[in-house]
Amino acid sequence: MDGQQQTIYPRKNWSSFIVYNCSHPSNQKLTVDLVNSETGSYLHQFKWLQDNEIGSLDERWNWLEGWTSLHNNKKPYAVHYTRGGPWFNEWQDVEFAKEWITEKNNYLLKKFS
Repeated sequence: MDGQQQTIYPRKNWSSFIVYNCSHPSNQKLTVDLVNSETGSYLHQFKWLQDNEIGSLDERWNWLEGWTSLHNNKKPYAVHYTRGGPWFNEWQDVEFAKEWITEKNNYLLKKFS
């Protein structure tokens, strides 16, 4: 995105939409010091959790623009612009760009009116 080098690793896009059970004992490991000292891959891959401690969300909550539509024709609840979003001039024609721009414009109208 935006010319940045991308790395492929397990669970890469899972962290773009998360619901935490803050009372789960394993999540108690996430202290300020741990979060500030661990690598991005540690956090993005949920390495403090066992596989059976990671649940799932309906794919529509983490709709990966340019990817999810290839196999899911339902309407998304939340869109993750993995390649670049409509806030970049060169990404005005991506999936759901018009919806994003409409929401942005509505927000700005309310904020400044």
